[in-house]
Amino acid sequence: MPAFGRIANGLAAIVGAGFASQFPEFYQQYVQRLGGRLDQALVQEARISEAAQGQGLSVPEYVERFLQSEDPVFRAEGVLLQETLADAETLRAALAELVNATPLERPFTFFENVDSGLFRATLDAYVPAMPVSVEGFTYAALGMLIGLMLLAGAERSGKSVARRWKQRRRQRDRHWAEPRL
Repeated sequence: MPAFGRIANGLAAIVGAGFASQFPEFYQQYVQRLGGRLDQALVQEARISEAAQGQGLSVPEYVERFLQSEDPVFRAEGVLLQETLADAETLRAALAELVNATPLERPFTFFENVDSGLFRATLDAYVPAMPVSVEGFTYAALGMLIGLMLLAGAERSGKSVARRWKQRRRQRDRHWAEPRL
């Protein structure tokens, strides 16, 4: 293998390992932020529950009173209460799935449950970390393989394009080399 090929393979492996090895840390930071968001939603849920109990109603009855009100302001508040309670349930379910996923299930579970706003917030505050766990090393190894496979695919594509250019050039040269009558 020429020196350039070895260098390209090494760089692809290092870049792939570097990117993939960051997933466990990003996942952990995302789950931590999700947990914080759930904690805040649970505070809101508890406040709604306390307000309902203070009126001698269950939470669904309390929300329904708002939704059935003639006053549009109260109906809008009922919708807001419904959304707040639904958000808490969604966050609770997402966190449970993410926390209970095995290391190999995590990428799939993550992409099934990802919240784009929370993803951006995590990415904005993300600080790369050196993986020193079995999971981090496993992702680094997978990243190396993916990097090498992407490089191999790019090399094949490049060779294929170069072959087609050469064929077209030969055809064009033959066409122009033929005597014209």
